Amino acid sequence: MAGCGAETQRIHAPIVDLMACCGHLNPSGLGEARAFSDLGSLGQSSVGFETLGEYAAADATGRAPYGGAEYGVVLSPEAEAVCTKFTHLHGGAGAIVCASGLAAIATVIDAFAPKAVLIPDGIYSPAWRYLSETGRAALLIYPAGASGAEVDALIREAGTRVAPAETMIYLEAPASGTFEIPDIAGIVAAAKRAGIRTVMDNTWASHVRFRPLDHGIGVAIQATTKYEGGYGDTPSGIVVARDEADIARLRRQVRISGTGAVSPQTCARLFHRVDSADTRLERHAATAAALMRWFEDKPFTADILNPARAASPYHARFRQYFGAGNSLFTVVFDESLPTERVHAFVDALLMFRVAESWGGHVSLVLPVHPRRDPAGLSKRSLPNGAMFRFNAGLEEADDLIADLEQASRATLA
Repeated sequence: MAGCGAETQRIHAPIVDLMACCGHLNPSGLGEARAFSDLGSLGQSSVGFETLGEYAAADATGRAPYGGAEYGVVLSPEAEAVCTKFTHLHGGAGAIVCASGLAAIATVIDAFAPKAVLIPDGIYSPAWRYLSETGRAALLIYPAGASGAEVDALIREAGTRVAPAETMIYLEAPASGTFEIPDIAGIVAAAKRAGIRTVMDNTWASHVRFRPLDHGIGVAIQATTKYEGGYGDTPSGIVVARDEADIARLRRQVRISGTGAVSPQTCARLFHRVDSADTRLERHAATAAALMRWFEDKPFTADILNPARAASPYHARFRQYFGAGNSLFTVVFDESLPTERVHAFVDALLMFRVAESWGGHVSLVLPVHPRRDPAGLSKRSLPNGAMFRFNAGLEEADDLIADLEQASRATLA
């Protein structure tokens, strides 16, 4: 650590001992994590009213005259400020904020209660778990990099069983871990012809890289724990809808389920952090590009999965929709390399923490599971070698490369 740059030391000094900080990667409050903690409302469960008449009016609408909800932390004034800001950023009719990205996904599914959902085979695994284990709807699976024609055929199949108003097309682009990109325009056109609602998990791109509503998608979902919050301490999810009727249903669902109970402190951090998301995202992308260049000529690298690379089969769609990358890429290790040696390499890394999530200030690494379609309905083939997803944090790129060098010399040479 002593030989690292000042920015790298500032990020990692508080987390050298993971046991001491309970595994949390932002224990010192990087990114002004505490700057807004004592401002605004306090997230208390009781909201007082001067008269019974005021209470009755608030109870009927779910909204207190002070701003926010009539009960609990759902729709606190800070949450409303966040929703207003994200509505503007996405060009929507309105937004809701939820306690996590998964809570946002679940709220959307429950609000519209489709009987059939078309999902990509590379869907975010907690979303798959929610959809499959709750049995909310019949699931029809299309390839993560599908053409519009492929999804159109699945729409026709769904139409033999379920009415268009009871069907939803769920997009995630690029796909989790392997980063396939579907023909978004073709899928949206097919859905529009059929009269089917479209929903997109836009977490990879953030509003900085892609605004789904501008491309005809009805509802955009983002896990705002990522680039919008930036430092891993804003657990939350945002849903933005294009139509007033849709946002009304989503607001009603938040009140019914309580999934909008996000602390005012978290909302305040998110409100102020999102303004610098584009600057941080540019730095993440530049560092990720440098790390990918390091991996490119190594004998143990079989492939690098990232649509920003010209070699990616999804590069043309990447340029069409996103134009620039983010912090993520997946390394496919040579299949002749024993898994134990790959694991030893990962364990030898000092700057890359083994952790879920991404988009924050600390560089991370995590295995990509070879099959995320437990039903076995996907027909796509995935690489045979071990796959590990890297998140390039805000450390200095040279320090991260030095870390990769020392770990590879010790385990892969």
